Amino acid sequence: MAQSAPARTKINTKVTQQAPGRSSRRPAGRPGPGRPPRGPRVSGEARDSVRQSARPVIELAFGILVYPPENDGEPWRAVFTENGQRKYRQGATEAKLAEKLEKVRERLQADAANMERPGADLIKHYLDPDRLPVEDRRSRKHAHTQRRLCERFAEPVIGTVTCQDIKTGHMQQIVNAAPTAGEGDRVHGMLSALVAAGIEGGYLTNPRLAMVHWQADDSAAGGLPAGRTLSSGAARSFERRYGHRQMTAHGRLLV
Repeated sequence: MAQSAPARTKINTKVTQQAPGRSSRRPAGRPGPGRPPRGPRVSGEARDSVRQSARPVIELAFGILVYPPENDGEPWRAVFTENGQRKYRQGATEAKLAEKLEKVRERLQADAANMERPGADLIKHYLDPDRLPVEDRRSRKHAHTQRRLCERFAEPVIGTVTCQDIKTGHMQQIVNAAPTAGEGDRVHGMLSALVAAGIEGGYLTNPRLAMVHWQADDSAAGGLPAGRTLSSGAARSFERRYGHRQMTAHGRLLV
């Protein structure tokens, strides 16, 4: 009786042990090979965590440490020190955390610790006479004018806006709220001083916020057809709003 050949034993030739000092797997939040990342990414020097040698950590500029998720579904986390306080940020994805860290880097790079405060605090800082040396302080009349301009024009627009989120559009809205070109110039002067004080005090970083000028409401003024007859009261109201020069420039307005 013929005997059957013995079964061959299959030998596993793949390396199953990880190299010393290397993590056994990629971070759970990173896309696999062939999957391009979506949105911004966290860019820095990758190393092992000091406390947990098997856990990877990404070290960014200004002492920001990013911890990728260890398991799928966990958030990306970041730790940093700002104004002497240890702070944290996290995002559901790498891209969402990277967007949050852009603001963190902006503040840390400029050493602007007050950028997370509301615009009302910026205005309060600007109006505080103690921020200036005695010899540089303006007259009481000038201080009263600046307070009036801030309360009437600046406070309603940026009072509740975080300083880091104040944009040129906010400043343009403030200066455009002035009823006349002359008042617009005064508001622009106030904004220039406000931005300078904000940058010096760590509330702002962008000097371009002051590069706005008064613009007439052309949509309202241009909507008045030439030759339309106005009552004297309406004409005076129009002139107070847009100024005599603006009034005569928009057609033959008859009183």
